[in-house]
Amino acid sequence: KKFIQKLLQNSLLWGVLLAVWEAAWGQLRYSVPEEMPKGSFVGDLAKDLGLQLPALETRRPHCFEGRTIFRLHGKTGHL
Repeated sequence: KKFIQKLLQNSLLWGVLLAVWEAAWGQLRYSVPEEMPKGSFVGDLAKDLGLQLPALETRRPHCFEGRTIFRLHGKTGHL
């Protein structure tokens, strides 16, 4: 019985650690069809990261892709 209880505790601990790691990492992926017109709304980056707009501006987020095809609006948090 103690073995099962310890196993459950360790599983819960690893689950919590994994969730915290993913939240702290702050990496998002959006799927965008090639046919979308220029200037289309892709996502609300601030909301998806759980940040307030002033915090988003101070963190200076970057969009990583081989070329610059996205623009982040610092005032709204929209991508």
